[in-house]
Amino acid sequence: MLSAYRGQTSAWEGYLRATSDEKQMRPVADLYKVVVEGDVKWTAAVVLDLLGRAIPAAHTLAAVRDSLNAEAHPLCLTLASVIRPEWRNAIAHEDYHWDPMHSTPVLGGRPVSLDELLHTARTARTVCQGFEHGVAVAYAQHAQAGHHDEQEPNEVTRTLEMLQAIGEAGQPVLDVQRQGTCMRLEVPELSIETLRTLFRALLRASLADESIARWEVRQNADRPMLYVDQTGVQAALRLAEDLWEAADPLPFAELPLLANAMVNSGETHEVAARTVLAIAAAHAVGERNRLAAELACGRPGAKHELLCTVRRICHGTEEASRLLGDPAGRKLITFARVLAGECQRLESAAPRSLVHEMAPADRALTRYAPAHVPWIKPSVGV
Repeated sequence: MLSAYRGQTSAWEGYLRATSDEKQMRPVADLYKVVVEGDVKWTAAVVLDLLGRAIPAAHTLAAVRDSLNAEAHPLCLTLASVIRPEWRNAIAHEDYHWDPMHSTPVLGGRPVSLDELLHTARTARTVCQGFEHGVAVAYAQHAQAGHHDEQEPNEVTRTLEMLQAIGEAGQPVLDVQRQGTCMRLEVPELSIETLRTLFRALLRASLADESIARWEVRQNADRPMLYVDQTGVQAALRLAEDLWEAADPLPFAELPLLANAMVNSGETHEVAARTVLAIAAAHAVGERNRLAAELACGRPGAKHELLCTVRRICHGTEEASRLLGDPAGRKLITFARVLAGECQRLESAAPRSLVHEMAPADRALTRYAPAHVPWIKPSVGV
């Protein structure tokens, strides 16, 4: 499981820092416990499920090992070979110590070679990594073949597809937990740039599993939790529809997600509206400035691109307004309509003239920036 990653990293770093076999015992024991409770148990459950076998109701390591040993599949037998419940139980209950006379760890009253304990932990992790890589390759081959299973995918399959979608969107994840229709993610510290990456990942993952009704995202302990629900996701997906292949929909689709997430985090509708206005205006001004050189050269393509982008920003702002309602949402509607009218007026203008246009966006940016984004430290956006 991804939830074991930080524990594995900490244990491995402790092992590397240790200056003697005795000092290596604890981090090696921790490494084995974390790997077998996390990666091995999770991988075994997935493998058994893929083989059509019932996952043991007790779901203890001993029960999982017995189920694996009952199968003839080599992967099952390999996974079973690294599951040593007596080791795990001794480590979990701190029932182990260093025997100075024989220079070896003693787990649950039985001596265990430090090398054997380390080798078993590393073998277990390697087997799980191999399985994960195999799943990734299988997904790629499955997509290329254009074959789709007619059966309804189970929760394990949907979760794997969501994790794949999140990874493809470029969002690092430190921990993930699924509880019914709620998906909880822990991610590295967010910035204004990576917040958009996170929203992109959530939309991609929502397409992979439409049953998720709530996304909870945690980062540093001193930052509030970010969570979006189906209201925000569906509004964003309406904007993103038909855009995935032609353009990045996030500059527009993030606006209703922002509104939804801010209200869910306890911000007032007024504050949420100001943030949406600041970010929408910043994107419109940023696009005009990015295309300024091409506009100055009189290129019609640059004019078309700018007007299309600004119209999409207007659509995103309108979607966000519906989530906030009046009176806060009225500000967004007014901004969107004025900016859309500006686009209509500029349809007949020469490309060169657009270098100094989009005054409504300039005014909104001056008035509402910097944006208040509660999940970013310091709390500034644009």
